[in-house]
Amino acid sequence: MDIVRAFCGSLLLAAPAGLNPYLPLLFLSVMSRPGGFFRPTSPFEFLGESWCIVLLALLVLLYIFSDKVFIPGDSLVSPLHGRTRHVWVGFFHDLGQIALGLLGAVLVMLASNPAFPSSWFLLPPMLGVLLAALLYAGKRTLRHRLAGRWGPLTNILLSLVEDVLVVLSCLAGLLLLR
Repeated sequence: MDIVRAFCGSLLLAAPAGLNPYLPLLFLSVMSRPGGFFRPTSPFEFLGESWCIVLLALLVLLYIFSDKVFIPGDSLVSPLHGRTRHVWVGFFHDLGQIALGLLGAVLVMLASNPAFPSSWFLLPPMLGVLLAALLYAGKRTLRHRLAGRWGPLTNILLSLVEDVLVVLSCLAGLLLLR
């Protein structure tokens, strides 16, 4: 039963990386501190280091504020010759969301899931990437549909709802890993 609980907790931590790529890692890092109730697997002990927590906290703050400004995927479809500075910043925001969100899901799954045998070492990261990618695709679709229809405040409200869902999912995942 502990293996199933650990696996479900890992999935609940990895999946929201598609919505906010840094917050699940920050939760995992804070709980990995000495005296915390979570111990990451062998090569990922650096998650509990102070420098890692500070770096992830800065990335979370940067992401939270930039996510309220840019609609995901808007800058990826605009032509190269017509891009302004604002669109280029949005482009790198989207690229970071896609690449680092998937990488964050892989790190969370590898650091928090000792349940699988070593011969299946690729299965947990692939499941984490799949869930994070599905959530990112859903986020992009929903934001384009609603923000285009209801105006710019919708993007801010949807981003806040996503952040709350990420926090709730991370707390549920950490409770299962406990």
